[in-house]
Amino acid sequence: MNKKKDTARSIVEGILKEIEQRSASMKPDPAIVGDLQAHLRKFEDKVSLDCTRSIPQKYFARIREMLGDEIIEVLDSGKLGSLVFKNRDRIQQVYKKLAVFFELYRHALKVAEDALGAVYRLQHVQQELVESQIAHVQEVEIYEQRMLRSQMLVDIMLEPFEDGIRRIIGFLGAKQFDVYLFDDDRFLTNELKTDGKVFTYNKQQEDAPELPEAVSSPTFQEVQETIYEMPLMVEGRQIGHYRICRQIMDDFDRDRWIQDVAFITPVAARIIEANHNRLHALKVYTDDLTQLYNKRKLNEQMGRLFKQFKTGQKKLFVAMIDIDRFKIFNDTHGHPAGDEVLKQTALLIRDGVPYAYRYGGEEFCAVFYGHEKQDVIDAMENLRKRIESTPFMISDLEHNITISAGIAEFDTGMNAVMDAIDLADQALYVSKEDGRNRCTYYDDVKGRLASDYSRLRQRNALLEEEIERLRQEVAGKKAGKSR
Repeated sequence: MNKKKDTARSIVEGILKEIEQRSASMKPDPAIVGDLQAHLRKFEDKVSLDCTRSIPQKYFARIREMLGDEIIEVLDSGKLGSLVFKNRDRIQQVYKKLAVFFELYRHALKVAEDALGAVYRLQHVQQELVESQIAHVQEVEIYEQRMLRSQMLVDIMLEPFEDGIRRIIGFLGAKQFDVYLFDDDRFLTNELKTDGKVFTYNKQQEDAPELPEAVSSPTFQEVQETIYEMPLMVEGRQIGHYRICRQIMDDFDRDRWIQDVAFITPVAARIIEANHNRLHALKVYTDDLTQLYNKRKLNEQMGRLFKQFKTGQKKLFVAMIDIDRFKIFNDTHGHPAGDEVLKQTALLIRDGVPYAYRYGGEEFCAVFYGHEKQDVIDAMENLRKRIESTPFMISDLEHNITISAGIAEFDTGMNAVMDAIDLADQALYVSKEDGRNRCTYYDDVKGRLASDYSRLRQRNALLEEEIERLRQEVAGKKAGKSR
């Protein structure tokens, strides 16, 4: 395929050129040449037959016209230079030959003129066809340009946001591209500022100038640079505006450029809004500190996929993870150091499990879907060992951090995924009780937990009885005093 895409005009010009080259290289068809020669011989025979007894007057007049009276007089005298005709029959033979020659010449000339006329007519038809085709090509070229521009819009919509913005910047020849969007209270925020290379989202510099007033209609400024501000509309609703800055060049066509801005703006508005919504959704479902998905995201995902989990076609395991002695560390070294521990731990957890969430505080949740039990246990053990062996550098000081974890499998008889999370949390409690820095699988300790639960119930029952006895004793004393 050629690097430069063929256009309709180039295709037509190529076809015409190829036709001319083929026509120039064509050799006469032997059959046509043979037919022409046979036609001329037939005509020659007819003229010879007409001149058998005498030369018809029409032929003789043409001979006189071609040769002139002086030559005719010489021939009639019977002497032409050293050639002497002894009788009249020889002169008649000369006239016959001349008649045949001149008539054949005249006929061949007419055949050539007719052929030439046909060629001229064909050339005229060809020229009309070319002109009509060129007119058609111009229409096709306009259609092609529209198709290319439409394809560009489709590509921008389908490409990642950054690539789409770069395409828009390149199309508009923008030097600077600033986007201002309304927030929930209809105040402008600096959503995106780029020079075509760097993108910054939802970040406002402290020393940045004040945000401009909202722009509801196109505005144009032109000094050494062209600055154009255009409202961003999506389905009749203004979401903000954007400002385009470009340098003025000698060949700059302002009207055409403004048309290009109007052409690209609806798509720009849609991808900017879609990206804004995506970032907003990430903010809602992402923990600001660790950048992991939060508990809300976990609950929504698990709730949405609950029916799929209930089929039991693939196994689902959850692991609850807790940083050991985090409160002591936080109180000793301060909250900034504690936040740094959370961030570094989150990175290690994200690398070690398929799906990671910050559940709250120093607690995380890991989800394994479609894995076998031993694979899950091995993954959690590897994660625990990696965190244990990783030095946490905070404020140039090295700290050793460990985690405890509890693992449980979702059973199809459960009413919600939270049931499995509760079991994993109970297994996590056992890991803490057994000395921390370990992973515990719920099924391995559920008997022990059941026994602990039974003893706890007994203690609670005894405690309730004691509380009731003390309550009655206090009530009796109050009744005695009142008497």
